Amino acid sequence: MRASAVGMASVAATGSSPVASAETPRAAAARVLGQNLPPDVGAGSTAPIRPFTLNQVALGPGLFQQKRDLMKNFIRHYDHRRFLVLFNNTAGRPNPPGLAVPGGWEDGGLLSGHWAGHYLTALAQSHVDQDEQVFKDKLDWMVGELGECQDALMGKTVHPGYLGALPEDVVLRAGPPRFAQYGGDLSTNTWAPWYTQHKIMRGLLDAFALTGSQRALEIALGMADWAHLALTLGDVRHPDYPGSVTRDDLNLMWDTYIAGEYGGANEVFAEICTLTGDDRHLQTAKCFDNRESLFGACVDNRDILVTTDATRPGRRRPNRLHANTHVPNFVGYLRIFERTGEEEYRVAAKNFFGMVVPHRMFAHGGTSGNYPGSNDNPEMFQNRDNVANAIGSTGAESCTTYNLLKLARNLFFFDPDPAYLDYYERGLVNMIAGQRADTDTVEDPQLVYFQPLTPGSSRDYGNTGTCCGGTGMENHTKYQETIYFRSADGSTLWVNLYAASTLTWADRGFTVTQRTDFPRDHRTTLTVHGSGPLDIKLRVPGWVSDTPRGFVVLVNGRPAAGSPARPGSYLTLSRTWSPGDTIEVSMPFAIRIERAIDRPDTQSIFWGPLLMPILGDPGAGSFRELTLYRYLKLDGDYSTAAITPSGDQTFTTAGLTLRPHYVGDAQPQSPYFRRVEPDVVFGTINTGVPNRKRDDNLPNYDVPVQGVDSPGDDGLTFLDVVWDAAPFASHGDFVRRVKQTADDWVSAGLFSGVERDTVIRYAAEAERELRP
Repeated sequence: MRASAVGMASVAATGSSPVASAETPRAAAARVLGQNLPPDVGAGSTAPIRPFTLNQVALGPGLFQQKRDLMKNFIRHYDHRRFLVLFNNTAGRPNPPGLAVPGGWEDGGLLSGHWAGHYLTALAQSHVDQDEQVFKDKLDWMVGELGECQDALMGKTVHPGYLGALPEDVVLRAGPPRFAQYGGDLSTNTWAPWYTQHKIMRGLLDAFALTGSQRALEIALGMADWAHLALTLGDVRHPDYPGSVTRDDLNLMWDTYIAGEYGGANEVFAEICTLTGDDRHLQTAKCFDNRESLFGACVDNRDILVTTDATRPGRRRPNRLHANTHVPNFVGYLRIFERTGEEEYRVAAKNFFGMVVPHRMFAHGGTSGNYPGSNDNPEMFQNRDNVANAIGSTGAESCTTYNLLKLARNLFFFDPDPAYLDYYERGLVNMIAGQRADTDTVEDPQLVYFQPLTPGSSRDYGNTGTCCGGTGMENHTKYQETIYFRSADGSTLWVNLYAASTLTWADRGFTVTQRTDFPRDHRTTLTVHGSGPLDIKLRVPGWVSDTPRGFVVLVNGRPAAGSPARPGSYLTLSRTWSPGDTIEVSMPFAIRIERAIDRPDTQSIFWGPLLMPILGDPGAGSFRELTLYRYLKLDGDYSTAAITPSGDQTFTTAGLTLRPHYVGDAQPQSPYFRRVEPDVVFGTINTGVPNRKRDDNLPNYDVPVQGVDSPGDDGLTFLDVVWDAAPFASHGDFVRRVKQTADDWVSAGLFSGVERDTVIRYAAEAERELRP
């Protein structure tokens, strides 16, 4: 039953909280800072596997440091006073004359305020990275001014503690009785107001966690008190106030396109509950559960990210869900699980991630895009298992990958599946590194919104004031966050990424230095300074070659004991370490081909973990066709003759140049190509037998794609199946593979007996052709 409107209005009129025992934000902040807190109370801080704080890991020279320094230069020079203009306007405070707003979406429109939060986080991360005072000074000034704005609003809002660049009503109108929708009318519409609240609060909590700012924590706690009232009591001064906010009201809010986008707001309230011990904030975090459709479906592992009119659940959700609206929700659900142990939150997050990766993942780690028959909104998820028909000139929003990396990382803390870190690495070294231009401008952040994949597409850098511009400032100031993890009991160190860095683990008395010139060098040397027993787990990436030379480890110059390393695993070194002990890791990058999940002839080229697009638009707007099997030898190494090195991290094939996606410029590039292999060939020997495809029922979509049969009759070709078994130890092994596959093709009616015999005979005669 809804509460009395009169009773709730009287609570709001007095400006008091109905929870008599609640501390003031200032008292709570002082109490928290007076406790002996763990060094990190963020994601994973109480998990079986835990992160190190940013100041425990220092980056060394290399790609990540280069991208970081470009970003920090922009942050260092940007006039941070501009962020306060709209906050001051809302609070009735004066601004310096002539000071402009940041621009973009930070222009007084309905999303204003979010970039201030991103910038706070970027300042905190930039300061703690190398202890540079300029970032701390900017941060302290902004925090102080935001606190003044919050104080100035006290007594002028429906509930105490509100802080924003826009009036409180912009947030309250998203709930009952108005349930405002997305649009441009400043008086009636709204635009992701809880997303903006999340970003501001996240920035303040990062200022507290990384720099110890008590004032930032006080402001965040005040905002949390306000949010609790806004999501439980609601808009009590509205003339049509219906009573307290119900679960049904919340479900309708979060299913509303863009207006109901709240980012990962649930994660900040779960964190504040951990900080304060006040379960009101856990209640607030749970208010963000999307219980009408998505949450329960993910618990049950029912993929409803894209539906039809006939299958769509909920009252307001669109058929296609907006990708970046929903990914961070599950980051927050994991924080609730970490706080409460309620298993459904972890299961929902795990299953949701599995719906996106690999089922909606592009080669560079991105997701979302249009497809034939869909509505025209590339920020929305494509249907399950649709890659080849969802590659677009826009789509693959950068900040969706920012959030997917968070989700993969946080899932790993509770379930150390190496596949999570394989995805993390893919997204980091391709999309995240490729988001930032390699120019040292301070006029704008030089970041990319979409990272398109169509032939001849290019990236558009800039993005002041946008969501991707905001998350991008964070991306490039925290590269060190996942290089190392530790077990809760301190007995194990996880080495997840191979990047030049130094870990200082004071609690265990260890310092670990990692020297590598990734991505130019495929070898890493870790030097251990410290004494005592410690398990060191080395990640064996899923992309390394499954051969004795694919991942080689030497400890103090001698081969590491134990079982051979397998791709997609961790190799554990258990020993008592002495100062100066070394671990040498060699993992040669190899050229490899990845096929689209729904159309095997739509392919991308990788060098180790790096996506290698073809420069330019050689297909004149269509996919460039390449024929490559005729160049392969028994070792299956494409770099021998098919795709050969041509310079520093560049390769050549068929007269075309390939280079890493992370290179930050606006040159057109083609990340995908079409594989055309018409005949069964072994080197220069053409058997004259067509290289037929088997029927793998591809594509097989859950939601129809216009003009595409599903399930279809596409699948792997004869040569695909043969060469997928490479490398071959001997020519005899190769011939046996050809015979086995040819027999299968005969059984499937794809080869005649004569064609089978012809293929086997030519394979046997091709020993010289196939010799490496």
